Amino acid sequence: MGVTWIKLSINMFDDEKIKLIRTMPEGEAITLIWVQLLCLAGKINDGGAVYMGQNLAYTDEMLATILGHPVNTMRAAIQAFEQFKMIEVNTNGMIEIANWEKHQNVEAMEEMRAKDNARQKKVRLRKKIKALGYDPDAPEVPKELPLLEEYVSQLNNVT
Repeated sequence: MGVTWIKLSINMFDDEKIKLIRTMPEGEAITLIWVQLLCLAGKINDGGAVYMGQNLAYTDEMLATILGHPVNTMRAAIQAFEQFKMIEVNTNGMIEIANWEKHQNVEAMEEMRAKDNARQKKVRLRKKIKALGYDPDAPEVPKELPLLEEYVSQLNNVT
C-alpha cells in the first residue's frame, strides 16, 4: 500500500507566505492548490517531486485539469509558489516541493515505499514460480522475501 497521508502543520495558516497568498486575487484557490500539490507529492512519494510518470512533468494545463482549477489560476499559483520559494521548477518543468524533508516524515514514507516494493517483488516472484510450472501456494514456498528469492533461484537452476 502506498502513502495515504501527508503531514500538515496546524500553524500552516499562520505562515507569512500563506497569509500573503491568501490576500492575492484567487488567493483562496491558490492556497487550496498548495494543499493539493502537497497531497500529489505525497501520493507520488518521491521526495516532494510532482510529476506524471518517469521524467514526464505536468504542464500548467494538466495540473489545472487534474486539480480542478482554471489554467490562469494554476499559472498564478505556480508563479506565487516559485516567488515564495515554496517550489522549484527544474529545467524539464518538473515541480519539486521545497523543504519536503523538513515538513514530511521522510523516513516513514521511505519505509512505506520499501514495503510496497517488497510486496510487489513477492508478487512477481510468485508469478515466476507459477510460470515455471510450480504451485506458488504450496506449503514449501517461503513467505519471506529473501527466502522466496533463493527458492525461485533454485527453481531456475532445476529447469
